[in-house]
Amino acid sequence: MNDSPIDDYVNQVDKHLKLRGKARKQALDDLRDALNEAVQAIDEAIALTGSPQDYAAALDEQFATDRPRFKTILGMPNSFTRGIGQRIAGTFDPSNPALIIPRVFGLGWTINTGAVAVRLGLLNPDDVDDEILADAGEHLAGSQLAAAIPIIAAALATAQFGRRRRETEQVTGKSQKANLIAAVGLTAACAVLLAASADREIPAAQRVAMPSAAAALGTVVAGASLQSAVDPKGHTFVFPAIALMLPVNLLLSYLPIRAALNRSRPSAGKS
Repeated sequence: MNDSPIDDYVNQVDKHLKLRGKARKQALDDLRDALNEAVQAIDEAIALTGSPQDYAAALDEQFATDRPRFKTILGMPNSFTRGIGQRIAGTFDPSNPALIIPRVFGLGWTINTGAVAVRLGLLNPDDVDDEILADAGEHLAGSQLAAAIPIIAAALATAQFGRRRRETEQVTGKSQKANLIAAVGLTAACAVLLAASADREIPAAQRVAMPSAAAALGTVVAGASLQSAVDPKGHTFVFPAIALMLPVNLLLSYLPIRAALNRSRPSAGKS
């Protein structure tokens, strides 16, 4: 029978050792015991880490390598696929260091405002766990109310665009029918998204991001529709609306998260 690596090592030490007598035997026995204890400690450490598959999965989760990969068209992410809820949740994900992520729907990219919050020092990457998200998801009334403002503005601006569509067509020399349909459809999508955020069956990570996503989109629709109605060749309303997208998205996702974090921490001075 082959000796174990420990026996081989002890035998090699025995071969080169000049010590004699009982002290020699005791020293070799102590060496063998120490090596066996080290092996046992290693076995216990491996057992604590779980199976190789579980540990690999944990590493993938930690480094975000388990995030879904997106197909691309001409190098741009293609989000014309299922999983829109996960993509909405991804628009505010502090654990994901990526600032630029695939759009919720369509071709191209959008901003991960969760990563922005981390870079601004508002959050730490590990602040937002399932418990915090669940608490934030139960206290979305403020964000939902705030999100309704740009959506209502989008509806009013789109209605004004519809009333002045003929004048806009005369100024631009182009049909505005498709633009009007798009404005109406996007405004309706914002309203549906906001209403859906009240559904407690939807995962909390998605619910928290839904009002902000609806508000950001509504802000752009409001600006674009108002621009088309008032000054179709200008940029007075479009550029400010685009500039407001990021702060609106960031603020309406961050506030319920911050409130949940504050509720989870005991107030200073309380025993």
